[in-house]
Amino acid sequence: MKRKPIPKMIRQQVYEKYNGHCAYCGCELDIKNMQVDHIDAVYRAEYEGREVNNTIDNYMPSCRQCNFYKGTSTIEEFRKKILNLKRNALIAFQVRLAQKYGIIQINEWDNKFYFEKEEK
Repeated sequence: MKRKPIPKMIRQQVYEKYNGHCAYCGCELDIKNMQVDHIDAVYRAEYEGREVNNTIDNYMPSCRQCNFYKGTSTIEEFRKKILNLKRNALIAFQVRLAQKYGIIQINEWDNKFYFEKEEK
């Protein structure tokens, strides 16, 4: 199914939802590079035979990396994927070696996305 582009006015509203930050990682976004993520993914809704929710409540400003990695995941599925990043990274010999030499540092994550911190 061909999707209609999101109108400029709606993109601006999405961008302003979190003051020009990715709703997930919190990085600063340029509106030209911002991707509009559907919290309830379009593909998932279509696959399940549900109507696609094309309202501002279902849109999140997202950087390319977060939008790509989230894919069709729900917020909770995405949270689990992020939590697995550390475990998966530590499997790689190069990551462990870089950590040993102090080249990289692995930090704990508080399990909260930027939008969850900003709403409080």
